[in-house]
Amino acid sequence: MKKGKWILGIAFVAVLVGLIYLINTMRQTPEETYRVGIFQVVRHPVLDSMAKSFQDSLDAKYPGKVQFDVKVPEGDAGKTEQMAQSFASGDYDLVFVIGTNLAQSLAKKTQTIPIVLGGATDPQAAGLVDSWEKPGRNITGTSDLSPVALQLDRLRELLPQAKRIGIIYNPSEDNSKIILAHFTRECEQRGLMPVSVTISTPNDIQQTLVSLVGKIDALYAPTDATVQSAFPALIKVANEVKIPVFNCDEGTAQKGAIFSVGFNYEDLGRTSADMAVAILDGKSKPQDMPIRLVGTSTLYYNAKQIQALGLSVPESWTQEGVKVGE
Repeated sequence: MKKGKWILGIAFVAVLVGLIYLINTMRQTPEETYRVGIFQVVRHPVLDSMAKSFQDSLDAKYPGKVQFDVKVPEGDAGKTEQMAQSFASGDYDLVFVIGTNLAQSLAKKTQTIPIVLGGATDPQAAGLVDSWEKPGRNITGTSDLSPVALQLDRLRELLPQAKRIGIIYNPSEDNSKIILAHFTRECEQRGLMPVSVTISTPNDIQQTLVSLVGKIDALYAPTDATVQSAFPALIKVANEVKIPVFNCDEGTAQKGAIFSVGFNYEDLGRTSADMAVAILDGKSKPQDMPIRLVGTSTLYYNAKQIQALGLSVPESWTQEGVKVGE
């Protein structure tokens, strides 16, 4: 009897020791963490806000568990290739890419690391995905395809006599070529004359705008990285030569565009983050996740700038739009 109790006691101690060891092992096992890259074409308030909202959303979902690595080539082609290679050869769980040309560079270097696009204009036309509905590759994300038709309709409300509409862009950017095609088609459908001019660097802004004096009634500044990086300079020269500029996001309306019709880029960042979470949690794969747009577009108008150009704010805008720039 005593021997049985003794054996039972030893067994109890063994089980207890085993449980203690198991608990300590579990405590020492590190929690799952993620390494996420952010690849952003240039520093710009609009793009920065999208990157920040993406990062904040992931931090909220995985507090203290995400290591971010931010790389910004500032439009330099050489740096873009180097940074893309660094992401491709690194141990990343996912890369958030803001800039179609950056995504194209990275996509050539990895077919395994999940890539989430932040506001890519037309991923299918850029050759990044098989289709908007089923990307078919390691790439998905959001699009900021500009509602050009709505922008031109709003321009006609403000400037009903406008006929010649300029667009300024960098031809080396695929996004801009896509927008140019949309812009040209929508102008022609409305009996408007599209006038396109190109720039290679921000330094081309002044000479190009001066050359447009008397040739256009308004200027469209699309989501072109070169144009957006030089937007304050563009507005300065445009004001000097009295050319109204319209655009596609709130930030540029704040800075002097007469109006913008577009998306909130923080919302784009949050939507991209939701898609990234689904991938990191293993609930979805990029190849099966449709490219997403963000809700409805918003009219932002700069009443001060409109009045400075001798124009009047349409009465309907005060009810339908958001006044900015005060």
